Amino acid sequence: MVGSRYERRAYSPMSVGGWSADGHPSALPGVPLQQWVDKHPVRNEMLWKGGAEGQIAFVKDSLLPVFASGLMFDHFEDYRKMATVIGSHTSKSIKLPVFQLTRPDQDLTIVLRNNFYGWKMSVMSETPIEADFSGLFHTTPPVEPDYTGDPLHEVYFEGFPRKRIFGYYAESDGKKWSAEIQHDEKLYTAVFLMMRSLGQVEPLAWGTRSNPV
Repeated sequence: MVGSRYERRAYSPMSVGGWSADGHPSALPGVPLQQWVDKHPVRNEMLWKGGAEGQIAFVKDSLLPVFASGLMFDHFEDYRKMATVIGSHTSKSIKLPVFQLTRPDQDLTIVLRNNFYGWKMSVMSETPIEADFSGLFHTTPPVEPDYTGDPLHEVYFEGFPRKRIFGYYAESDGKKWSAEIQHDEKLYTAVFLMMRSLGQVEPLAWGTRSNPV
C-alpha cells in the first residue's frame, strides 16, 4: 500500500546531522547552496543568466519541497538546508553548481547538475528505489551506442566526482544508479516517485467536519 511506511518527522538539526551531510555514508562535504550562490553571482550581460538562476530557483523552490516529503519544519526556509554544492562546471561561460540533496534520515543522497541542455542525476539510497520511471528517462543502456552515444558516459557528467557516476536504473539494485533527464518537470516527477517509494509521500485524505484536513 502506498504510504504504508509513512511517518512524519519533525525537523531537528540534531536528528539529521544539521543537514551538513557529515556522517552520511553517501554524502560528500559541501557548501550550503545559498552560500555558493551568493559567492558566484551571474553577471547581467551573460545571455544565459536567466537559465542559470532558473535552475537554482527550481532546486530551491520546487525540488527541495518534494525531496523533503515526510518531514516537518519549524521554519519555511529550513528545508533548503538539505541542499549543498559539492562541485562546479562551466556552460555558456557561466559557472554552475553540482547540487547534492541529502536525507540522512532515509540514507538518501541525490547529486545533480544542469548544463542548460538537461539534467544529470545520480542516486544513492540505502533502501532500493522501486518505481516505474517509464517516459521520464532511459532506464536501460542504448541499443546502438555507436549511433546514439551513451548519455551516462562519465565525460557527460561535468563536475561530478567520478565515484558518483553509476549505470542505468534497470541494471542496478535500486540503490546506486544514474540518469539523464531532459526537463525540470520530469526530474520533479522522478524525485516524487522516489520519495513515494521510500514511504515519505502521504496519501491524500479527504477532510471531514470532525477531522478537517
